[in-house]
Amino acid sequence: MKKSFIALASFLAAGTVFAQSSVALFGVVDLAVQNASQGNARVSRLNGVGGNQFSRIGVRGTEDLGGGLSASFVLDAGLNVDSGAGALTTTDNLTTTGSGGLSFSRRSTVSLSSINWGEVRVGRDFVPTYWNLTVFDPFGSAGAGSVNNLAQGALTRSSTVQTAIRASNTIGYFLPSGKGIYGQAMYAVGEKPSSDGVTKDDGRYYGIRVGYAAGAMNVAASFGRTTLASGDVSTANAGASYTMGIAKIQGQYFRDNKNVVSAPSSSNGLMLGVRVSTGAGYVPLSYTKVKDNSATDRNASQLALGYVHDLSKRTAVYTTYSRIQNKNGAALTGGGVAGVANSAWTGLDVGIRHTF
Repeated sequence: MKKSFIALASFLAAGTVFAQSSVALFGVVDLAVQNASQGNARVSRLNGVGGNQFSRIGVRGTEDLGGGLSASFVLDAGLNVDSGAGALTTTDNLTTTGSGGLSFSRRSTVSLSSINWGEVRVGRDFVPTYWNLTVFDPFGSAGAGSVNNLAQGALTRSSTVQTAIRASNTIGYFLPSGKGIYGQAMYAVGEKPSSDGVTKDDGRYYGIRVGYAAGAMNVAASFGRTTLASGDVSTANAGASYTMGIAKIQGQYFRDNKNVVSAPSSSNGLMLGVRVSTGAGYVPLSYTKVKDNSATDRNASQLALGYVHDLSKRTAVYTTYSRIQNKNGAALTGGGVAGVANSAWTGLDVGIRHTF
C-alpha cells in the first residue's frame, strides 16, 4: 500500500493534470404575436421561430485536456415554439430535409481548440458570410426588423442556396481570441459521388471572415462561394459598429451574384442602424435598402423600429414594427403572407423571450 501511495505522489508531482469536463443545457424560448399584411392579404399569427432571438435548445460540453488544449461539442436544435416542431436541415447543402422533428439543425459540431493556435471545428455550422449580417444588425437578424428580410430575400442570389446561413459537412478554423484580430475559414462538401458528372461538386462551399475588435470599435469583412453546375453563387459583405455612450452605431454592405456566363445576375444593398440603451432595455432602429441588376432595376427598402425591455437577466418582452417598400417589380416580404409586386409589407411583433 505504501508503494502505491508513493507511486501516485510521483505521478502527480510529474505535472500530469487530470482532464476536467463540463456539460450544460442551453436554449432560447421566444414567441411573438405577429400581425403582417401585404396587398389584400393580412394575417395574425404566433411566430415561434423568434422575434427577438431565434428559439432553440441545445447541449454543449467541454473537456480540458491540459496544456491549454480542450475538446468541445455543441448540439443546437432550432425550434418552432408555437407548434413544438423542430427546424429543417440539409445533408448535401442543396435540398431541405427532415420531418420537422427535433434535429440539431442549427449547429452540430465537435472541435479541438488551443489558447495559442485557435480552434478546428467540424460538423454543421454557421458560415462565415452569415455572421456580419447578424452581428452588425440592431435586431440581431431576428423578427420583423431583420436585415435578412432584404439581405437574403427574393432579390438576392443567396436566397437560392442552402448555405446562406449554415452549411453541413464542414471543416472550419477559428483564430485564437483575445488579440483584437479574429477570423474564421470554412470548407464544406455536398458529398456527391464523382459519377454525378457535372453536378458532382454541387453543394460545395468555402468562405472566410476576418475582423478586428478593440474598445468601442468592431469591423469585419467576409466572402463565401457555393458551387453549382447551374452557376456558382458568391456572397460578400462588410460590417462595422462603434459605441458612443448609450448608442451603438451599426452598418453593413452586402453583395452577391450568380456566375452564369450567358446571363450573370447580382444584387447589392446596405443597412444603417443604431441600438440605444435605455437602462432597462434598448431601442433598435435600422434602415435597409437592396436592389438587383434586372432590366427593371427591382429594389426595396425596409424601415424598422423596436423596443426590448428586460424583466431580468434572462427574460425580456419586446415589440418591433417594420415596413418594406417594394418598387419596380420587387415583391419582398417579412413573412406571414405571400409577396406582392410593388406592394408594401408591414409587420408588428409583440413577444416574450426567455434564455437559459
